[in-house]
Amino acid sequence: MNSKQERQNLIKRLILENKIAGQEELLEGLRVSGFELTQATLSRDLKELRVGKVADHAKGNIYVLHDLLKQGVVQENIPSIPANSVVAVEFSYHFCVVRTFPAFASTVATYIDNSQLPEIAGTIAGDDTILVIPREGYSRKEIIRALGSVIPRFEKILN
Repeated sequence: MNSKQERQNLIKRLILENKIAGQEELLEGLRVSGFELTQATLSRDLKELRVGKVADHAKGNIYVLHDLLKQGVVQENIPSIPANSVVAVEFSYHFCVVRTFPAFASTVATYIDNSQLPEIAGTIAGDDTILVIPREGYSRKEIIRALGSVIPRFEKILN
């Protein structure tokens, strides 16, 4: 019998080596390798592995491994995240609004959240817009510096 760890390692490898657009495609890749599982089990695995999606010209959206992106490992065939995904930034009162290319907000928001910046309480993402919620006691300048530490060009695109 195959272990959960082996299955999750295969999921990572399939995502890294292929442009996988949906769970059915991923389930088929797992079946070919001898893993029979339900879509619910695959969904849990994807959540545990912190798998997200980014836009892809050929397939619409494809799976990516956020933990590797956080560590600076770039998956082939996807844009540098978040460096090339953010198009505009502005502040409204103490909140920061980050605009991305369509379908990239969730990935960039996850990247910000995973960076565990002490200045940032969390994010809320739509399709192309992220609301960054700062923690109390930090100035706008400190928030800009923190976000700039994880998003190259952040200060340059600030409106």
